[in-house]
Amino acid sequence: MRRRLAGALAALCVWVAGAALGQAPGPVATASPMMALQAAHKAQFLPALTGKKPIFILALGSDARPGQNILRERSDSIHIIGVNPKKHAASILGFPRDSFVPIPGHGSNKITSAMSLGGPDLTVKTIEALTGIKIDITLVTSFRGLQNMVDAIGGVTVDVPFPMHDVNSGANFNPGVQHLNGAQALSFARDRHDVPGGDFGRSADQGRLFLSALGKFRKDFQKDPSVVLEWLGAGLRNVTTDLSLQQLLKLAFSAQQVSPGKVKNEVVPATVGTVGSASVVFISSSAKGIFANMKNDGLID
Repeated sequence: MRRRLAGALAALCVWVAGAALGQAPGPVATASPMMALQAAHKAQFLPALTGKKPIFILALGSDARPGQNILRERSDSIHIIGVNPKKHAASILGFPRDSFVPIPGHGSNKITSAMSLGGPDLTVKTIEALTGIKIDITLVTSFRGLQNMVDAIGGVTVDVPFPMHDVNSGANFNPGVQHLNGAQALSFARDRHDVPGGDFGRSADQGRLFLSALGKFRKDFQKDPSVVLEWLGAGLRNVTTDLSLQQLLKLAFSAQQVSPGKVKNEVVPATVGTVGSASVVFISSSAKGIFANMKNDGLID
């Protein structure tokens, strides 16, 4: 029972942060929040979380090391999550960390560097300028924060699509449906060395973890939605947030209404190239159509 009371916020953050797991090795920072859930534009109201307009969440995985601020290190994983409350559907769009893009005020660079240069605010500005999509909420997660959240909700069940045996990430899975604890979920999401497409495949796997967490969230929530306040209290032990309790509750209710079968998981189309001696990723022009579709209603057609 105690594991179930880990929180609608805990489950919600796993639901969102399944897409925000970073890749870099080593332990995470403990001198700053394990996870931060914040309004992207502090002076503006969030859209109605149960209304007709889509909600856009930018999920970022920080590679902060011990003693470092998770909000001021590189974001090694970047995903836009669009939620359409009216259609009870959502989309996940991943960006390879080495995507070479304009960063406002800093020229062009790998998108991963935006957060180390200017925190989540600069990453929001970078994504908004690139896609035309206005971000409503940011979620920044550390490795330990996500691992704690997965353990708090009793783990997640994932259909592993291919063999994963990687010493760098610690992934050691055979194909098939498996129940993962926090450490295993972290390894699954970090593996890029033996998955098809490298970082592109890793981003897709992070989306799979997102969908698994969403399924778990919906199942537990629908069994007993009356414990949502206790869940929120438990979740807040690992998360700092500037959202009100009312906003958190509405966000949790919006999330549990989305069926995993109505979530599209994609990685932005791109090609690998070089700038000088650096290996980078160039986002394809065809991505403009995806951005336009997502901006319209939060969904990728």
